[in-house]
Amino acid sequence: MTMGALQVAVRGLLVLLFLAGVTWDAFGAPRKVGPSRGAVLGDGTKDRARADVPATTATVHGPIRRGSPVYPEQSIPLRFNHGQHLGLGLDCSKCHTDVADSTRARDLNFPRGATCDECHGAQHPRPAGEPARCQLCHTDVDDQSRLKASVRAPRPQLVFNHRLHIKAGSACEDCHGDMSQVRLATTLQLPREADCLSCHDGFQATDRCGACHPTESSGRLATRAQDDRVMPSLIPTARSGWGADHDLAFVEDHAGIAKANPQLCATCHSETFCTDCHAGALRPLRLHSGDYLTAHALDARARTQDCQSCHRTQTFCQGCHERLGFGNRTDGDFAVGGGLTFHPDGWSGPPGMAQTHAHAAQRNIAACASCHTEDSCLACHATTNVATPGLGVSPHGPGFGRSARCQALSQRSRRACLKCHAPVDPHLECI
Repeated sequence: MTMGALQVAVRGLLVLLFLAGVTWDAFGAPRKVGPSRGAVLGDGTKDRARADVPATTATVHGPIRRGSPVYPEQSIPLRFNHGQHLGLGLDCSKCHTDVADSTRARDLNFPRGATCDECHGAQHPRPAGEPARCQLCHTDVDDQSRLKASVRAPRPQLVFNHRLHIKAGSACEDCHGDMSQVRLATTLQLPREADCLSCHDGFQATDRCGACHPTESSGRLATRAQDDRVMPSLIPTARSGWGADHDLAFVEDHAGIAKANPQLCATCHSETFCTDCHAGALRPLRLHSGDYLTAHALDARARTQDCQSCHRTQTFCQGCHERLGFGNRTDGDFAVGGGLTFHPDGWSGPPGMAQTHAHAAQRNIAACASCHTEDSCLACHATTNVATPGLGVSPHGPGFGRSARCQALSQRSRRACLKCHAPVDPHLECI
């Protein structure tokens, strides 16, 4: 078969699987896709829409334990066939005898050796003269029939109560699936979020995240095990009402989500998580694209991003602009004496000429203060008899001295008037 024919065959197989409703979850196991949005199930209830089912993945921080953020990797050196035992008519509780009284997810509900002895003969403990048959169930046994390894199942990051679910009428296959086709069970047979949310939809049972996921003392979700720092962290990966897609672009897209639903972010993150980036000394280097320097002027003027949340515009912007020659200084530590200018022609000029900068200053003086100091204004607008002489150009319109606004500003803060006017200046008296 040629490569092209093989590709066509693979595509055809994937299409057939998709039409059959089969997909693969994050653990690599094929799973049946549920009905579409609002589909009515056999019992008359409506299935949760797939778009509303959250999806999560693991994120790595240094050395990591194998497994998922919820179910750590297990080691089960046993030889067992669930399908064979179920085919004999055995019920799950026949072997898992402690499940009915289990109230914690950390409970080891594996069958005990004495339970197996009821069918396979006494081995726990083994009577005198009885031959050892450890290899019947155990896979890691030495030549002297001594076990070299036992079951290791680390505590899962999950809140679960078997007794409560059994009392509510849940069957084993509701969470663990059809075990008749399974030999040795692994973490693939443990419930997924979609399985839990088929009941925990806010109507049949609570849909609060903390009902299943462990929480810290503050009430926020513990996205990483505090007692096992090598376990991966749990982060959302699908857009839904339950969370946001924490992909590589999320660092730029999270602002809108945080403003629209801050309570959603507070489910997992504390305020210090935000201030580590927004008010800390170190910011993520991938906040802006690689060529952002060539396009940052558009965002700065349109205020599409709050530059001041990370940068001190008075020093950060001014220093860079003056080094590139966009400032008015022709000497000093930063100036390069270039002929470039940040403002267009006619922005400012001699008295009597059109002054475009006046409109911008009246509209948002804070933008001017990002680069200019007070001396830039006093050089023109101050009178010649003040401590910092200027050209005496009045920034006020005609009749301002007799207006109610002049009186209100003078009564509120005379010190602001003294920036431009001398104490004996008759214009200080609003007559």
